[in-house]
Amino acid sequence: MFAQTPPPPVHTGSQPLYRVTIVERSTPAINYTHRSEPTKIDFKGTPLLPQAHGDATVENKRGATMVDAHFSNVPPPTRFGSQYLTYVVWAISPEGRAQSIGELVLNGSDKGHLTASTPMQAFALIVTAEPYYSVSKPSGVVVMENAVRPETVGQVEQVNATYELLPRSEYTYTMDTPVAQEPAGGPAVSMQEYEALLATYQAKNAIQIAIAAGADRYAAGRLKHAQEIFDQARQLPRKTQGEQVVASMREAAQVAEDARAISALRAEEEHDAQARAQAAQAQVQAQNQAAQAAAQAREEADRAAHEQMQQQPAPPPTPVAPAPAAPQTADRLQQPPDNRRETRAALRQQLGNSGFQTLDTPRGLVVVIPDMLLEGSANGVRGRLAVIASSIAAYPRLRIEVDGNADRGGAENANYRMSQQLAGQVRDMLLAQGVPPGSIAAYGYGSTRRLGPNKQENDRVEVVVSGTPIGDMPVWERTYSLTR
Repeated sequence: MFAQTPPPPVHTGSQPLYRVTIVERSTPAINYTHRSEPTKIDFKGTPLLPQAHGDATVENKRGATMVDAHFSNVPPPTRFGSQYLTYVVWAISPEGRAQSIGELVLNGSDKGHLTASTPMQAFALIVTAEPYYSVSKPSGVVVMENAVRPETVGQVEQVNATYELLPRSEYTYTMDTPVAQEPAGGPAVSMQEYEALLATYQAKNAIQIAIAAGADRYAAGRLKHAQEIFDQARQLPRKTQGEQVVASMREAAQVAEDARAISALRAEEEHDAQARAQAAQAQVQAQNQAAQAAAQAREEADRAAHEQMQQQPAPPPTPVAPAPAAPQTADRLQQPPDNRRETRAALRQQLGNSGFQTLDTPRGLVVVIPDMLLEGSANGVRGRLAVIASSIAAYPRLRIEVDGNADRGGAENANYRMSQQLAGQVRDMLLAQGVPPGSIAAYGYGSTRRLGPNKQENDRVEVVVSGTPIGDMPVWERTYSLTR
């Protein structure tokens, strides 16, 4: 038996010529479960290949479904483009899962025969044109599909999912383009040599598609192995060792398909990692913008307080008896006592810009951080603590006390350990934001400072800001009960 030599695949550089165009179609699936007798089905051509037809005998045998199919009037797949070198038969489940059950190899008379099996019990059968036999996903070039006969035995189930729900390869034939003319025939060769040439072109296609998918970057070892098998098989004489050439080229195509699949998976993972990195960078930028906005608001508040102080008339001097000079600290020289109340109110407003509840108490300005915000990565808390750190940076003599409170039930020792852990966590965050180590201290009080019966309210960290710059007199706006 003789056949025409298949044309070699056309390539431009290292880029593939294939793009996906999906045709929305559905085809009936048949449930062959518990059918002991064989049944017949037909194959009909799609608009891509309307003259093609065929039939198949399907039989269920102990969990495996056997398919014996014959096809006629099937021209070579190169009519859809020189990159398409073979046909592949697929079993499609009603849910849209595709499984390759074998390659349809044509003889010189545009006929083909396929005997295969599948573990599926309910499925439809379609035939697609492919660049090589070992593809793991069907292309969009669906040329034939099964058709139910009136005497077909089995329960017919309509495939609700159209072909577009199937996983697709990176190549297909576009319906809008004219059908390619049959290529000029090459010299007649034996069927054995024809199969060797066809397997060689398929392996070459598989390797180039894998390279286009980035296999030289993501799966270099598998790609190199496929190229080595291909080069070794090229050295074998096709006429005398045709079967060995076909086997080696098929192995090269399979290894190249594995490299392509690995590359697609790793490229997707890399894309996801880049997306996560961009999201993290955007979050950092948002935190920086929030800190800049808080700093600008603090500067505006300080400027407004300074302008108000200049506008107030100075009180008349009151004669007093001379007293011994008391040592003046740098804070008292920089911050007159008359302005401490205004400074305290302005600082309370700035601390409130962090989003935490801020109270003015005899202990000082108290920023309350709920325990639930400290769980997990606590990225949001770091951004808010940056606002607190920048607010107190303008007053070097301020004292910061971090008080941890925990009410987890059980032994009180466990509550103390948890409260110390919470306080230390917030202290470390403030130190990382530039708070001087000598001005901050952390303590754990366990459950001795409960605010009420609600444990979520009792589990908290209080950042107490006090010192000479803001004085010791609170600006009362609301009551704040302290329970020892």
